[in-house]
Amino acid sequence: MDATQLGLFELPDLDQPGPSERSRCGRNRETWSLTTTAAVTVVDAGALLEAYARAEEDGVMINLPADPQTCEPQDSDGVARANEAFDALAWLIWPTDGLDELREAGAFRILSVESEAVAASIDRGKAAWTVTVKLTDVDQLRRLAVQANPAQAQLIAESLAVAWQNAADPFAPLHSIPGIRWQPGGVTLEQLPERTTKGR
Repeated sequence: MDATQLGLFELPDLDQPGPSERSRCGRNRETWSLTTTAAVTVVDAGALLEAYARAEEDGVMINLPADPQTCEPQDSDGVARANEAFDALAWLIWPTDGLDELREAGAFRILSVESEAVAASIDRGKAAWTVTVKLTDVDQLRRLAVQANPAQAQLIAESLAVAWQNAADPFAPLHSIPGIRWQPGGVTLEQLPERTTKGR
């Protein structure tokens, strides 16, 4: 993924002045949520499931009893295999991949993460993941973004979305997952209202 592909982000109109100008820049102590989507094709379900099995061995799993009302029989073996592969994919996506440098530099504190992968056919589907952060040092985030792409310095200063995209690849969570091909989808960065983040 080329960090200069700004079209992947849903960006505010940078030429439009007004009250949104300050909010799009991002300020310390604000809470923001980044949601990324991608179209995924499973090209090697065996490799994907093997990676899941390895990760499961290394991780701590909590087994919960299945709810018989929510466990519906699969329509076919193909659908069952597709769901199994995409369930494994959802488990392997870790939304904070690629954000270590920003986190360690104190740019933000990670509050929560979510990921999902939904099969649309036997081998194709959509993946989506969200990371929610509390900004702690926006200037540091911008410094790292400018280091990565000095040509975008002006846009980085004007938009948190541009700064984030240049400082960290939003599609990093997919890079290390075997057995898939993917195409970038949308990347949306939005500020969360204070009332939805109270108590975090």
